Amino acid sequence: MTVDIRVVRAGQMYRYYPRQTVVGDGRRPARTPLRAAQEQAGVPAGRWMGRGLAALGLAPGEEVTEEQLRNLFGERGRHSYADRIEADRLAAGASPKKAFKAGALGRRVTVTGVDFVFRPQPTIYLLWALGDEETRRVIEAAHERAIVRVLEWVEDEVAVIRHGKDGIYRVRPPGGLVAARFRHYEARSERPLLHDHLLLSVKGQRLDGTWGSIHTTALHENTVAASALYNELVAAEVCEELGLSTEPRTVTPGRRPVMEIAGVPHELIPQGCSPRSGGEPPARRGNPDGSGSHRRPRRPSA
Repeated sequence: MTVDIRVVRAGQMYRYYPRQTVVGDGRRPARTPLRAAQEQAGVPAGRWMGRGLAALGLAPGEEVTEEQLRNLFGERGRHSYADRIEADRLAAGASPKKAFKAGALGRRVTVTGVDFVFRPQPTIYLLWALGDEETRRVIEAAHERAIVRVLEWVEDEVAVIRHGKDGIYRVRPPGGLVAARFRHYEARSERPLLHDHLLLSVKGQRLDGTWGSIHTTALHENTVAASALYNELVAAEVCEELGLSTEPRTVTPGRRPVMEIAGVPHELIPQGCSPRSGGEPPARRGNPDGSGSHRRPRRPSA
């Protein structure tokens, strides 16, 4: 699949994500500010997405800060500006307990979000890796618009907040969801691979304005459908903009073939590759002994 999913737990937002994922899967130097580390890694700043941003004082496309990430994903689901809210309440004479509660988004949770990873189909990311600037621009734009559409679909058709005894009642979050998107240009193996991490918060508002948690099982159950929708959207736009067509490619004998861009040699496609596994291309860059590499400079998206 071209869309992967895994849960995000509060502790990971202090250990794994700020040190690797938000800086292009590299190793963030100690005591380096987030934006400086992203610039050193050659990746753009994270951006906020989703219809639920306004409730947290955020706006679509706004840069993601480390404080916001820590509060929403690391502090078991607190307001993105929880520190500011708590300080204001304390200054107004509230007790520490009430001030802390003012920055909460409902009950505290351990699973604070899910990490969706979106990457184009193999023939499309090969075109992106080997193509000229116009080809790359078209593919990146199609990739980004498809992610927006998939998130809208999740908000409208998939996400539900459970409430009541044993969670017997389920409602759509009417105000939408909140997500932070991070662009990467390479797999961990340093192979060129366009992909985005979409950290989706489990927090959503009910009709009465109270905060609840998204049922993550529903997100997992619909990952295949999300992948199919993403593939369809990206392929359609890339083909239309670049004058290309698709053709079936058999991945597993006896299984339904997948549609790929016509004319791209299938032998160029790495087997079993993903951003997390870091599958290797036909010829690995770097020194013969595997030490060091000749990295392709990464750049902000167009």
